[in-house]
Amino acid sequence: MRRRGRFAFKLKTKLILLYFLTIFIPLVAIGQILLSVSGSKIIEQTTNITKESSRQTATNIQILLNEYMDIVNRLSFDQTLNNYLNPDRIYEDELESIDAYSLYLKPVTFYDFNYKDTSAQLRIYFLNTTLLQDLETFIFADSDIRETEVFRNAVAGNGEPVWGIKDKFIYVSRSIFNRNGELSAVISVQVLENRLHTLIMERGENRSFITDSEGRVVTANTADYDELATDVRLFSRPETENAFDIKDQATGRSYKVLAEKIGDGKSYPDWRLYTLIPLDRLIDEERQIRNAGLLVIAAGLLLSFGISMLSLDRITSRIKALVKQMQVVKTGNLSKLEDRGSTDEVGALTKSFNAMIESLQQSHYENYEVNLKLKDITIKKQEAELYALQSQINPHFLFNTLESIRMGLHNKGDAETSVIVLNLAKLFRSMLDWQGEFITLGEEIELANKYLSIQKYRFADRLNYVTSLPEQLNKALIPKLTLQPIVENAVVHGIEAISRDGWVEVAVTDEGFGAMEITIADNGAGIAEEKLLRIQEELLSQDMKKSGSIGLKNVQDRLVLHFGERYGIRIESDPGGTRVKVTLPIIYDAKGMR
Repeated sequence: MRRRGRFAFKLKTKLILLYFLTIFIPLVAIGQILLSVSGSKIIEQTTNITKESSRQTATNIQILLNEYMDIVNRLSFDQTLNNYLNPDRIYEDELESIDAYSLYLKPVTFYDFNYKDTSAQLRIYFLNTTLLQDLETFIFADSDIRETEVFRNAVAGNGEPVWGIKDKFIYVSRSIFNRNGELSAVISVQVLENRLHTLIMERGENRSFITDSEGRVVTANTADYDELATDVRLFSRPETENAFDIKDQATGRSYKVLAEKIGDGKSYPDWRLYTLIPLDRLIDEERQIRNAGLLVIAAGLLLSFGISMLSLDRITSRIKALVKQMQVVKTGNLSKLEDRGSTDEVGALTKSFNAMIESLQQSHYENYEVNLKLKDITIKKQEAELYALQSQINPHFLFNTLESIRMGLHNKGDAETSVIVLNLAKLFRSMLDWQGEFITLGEEIELANKYLSIQKYRFADRLNYVTSLPEQLNKALIPKLTLQPIVENAVVHGIEAISRDGWVEVAVTDEGFGAMEITIADNGAGIAEEKLLRIQEELLSQDMKKSGSIGLKNVQDRLVLHFGERYGIRIESDPGGTRVKVTLPIIYDAKGMR
């Protein structure tokens, strides 16, 4: 016994070492590599997604600036507007000035501008002293106006668009000149900084802000951007680098900065959109994924180790059991070892051992084992007779019990449930009563109605059914329980598989030439094409055991047996439901069958 224990322990130790060398260590190494790569990919993917989002935001801002630039350009090149604003034009009286404003000046600005962006302000500063101003859009450029940044920068631009920031406004201005080269007016569109602020507020939890060519912050989606903006300008190299890392001096947090250029510095402002991705957050996400991955790997290793130990214990326990059984045989007890059907080496040893035991038992079979088997057969025969007696008693007990339940429900006023119990009892009695193999079609339809009424009680409003039977076919004979298995399939495999309301229809039609067709249709889940083909093949098969649809196969075999191969079952199905068609001869006397 000591030697056997030592052998089992050595074999188990070898297998455990093999497990660690071939599974445990390689799996840990591969897991670490995969987790490291996945962490880097997460940071790279997050950066790429944010970069793409920044580009889209920069594009949206550029589109918005284009709208304002288009307004300024259109009005700047409007010669009719320039003629009305020309300082050399003299309006003789106020009426002429009012007519000019009403007929052209107001319509040309109101329609093209106010319907595009009501949040912006259009200002046209003109120099014509005889033209009246409305103090909203058309304003006379007096000495105070001429000293404003908007006016001075536009004049300095000499007809080119000029962008700038004043207070909470972003403006684009352009000066226009008459044919003599004299300044006629300055056209300016002024937009609240909130318009751009709204666009970058969509960036989520990442910090974003826009700076001009001088490094001033135009707008930002966070209030504490001043120090960050300073750090970004110190580290930024806009012409050569669009992504770099900085560290917030105030909080000590690190960020990856993405820079996107807005405008070309000529017709459009030289702005930049900066997006700050918190590296700490990315690292935390990567760490969480790594920890989760390590937990999954650890759980997998523990599960693998546990399964391996169970397998090893099973192998060594089988060897021990075989050795122990050999010791039992030595005492004269010729009993075989349980063969679990294994085909490995231990299984082969078990089969050889059992074959040897069978050979030893052969000599004792006629004298001792035969008597035991005869006794066993006698006992089993008695048990079978008792079971047969119980099979006769149980249905009567079931019917009596159901009748007691029905009367109890009826006395309590539950008429609906009482009827269902009555139908169930009649259904069982009809199914178990095989005195006579044929019943009338009307009785078979009534049996199907009882089954469907029970199912409707179960499904409530989810199931509806209808049966139709021509009066002349009511007394036609068919084999008992021809329709019930098919109706049951329609409910169990069709209606139960759907969540919508279902229906089952049983319709009998006289096909002429002494034949009738019974159609059982439902709007259930239908039968997959592959499964339908298999069922159809099984219905035509001669082997009952190979069929997976025993109810349908039983009906098909009985119909063919009684009436011939021209009669039987046909199945049609699609995702909208299934139709089973049963073709039968019209007979009123069972003696007319083969």
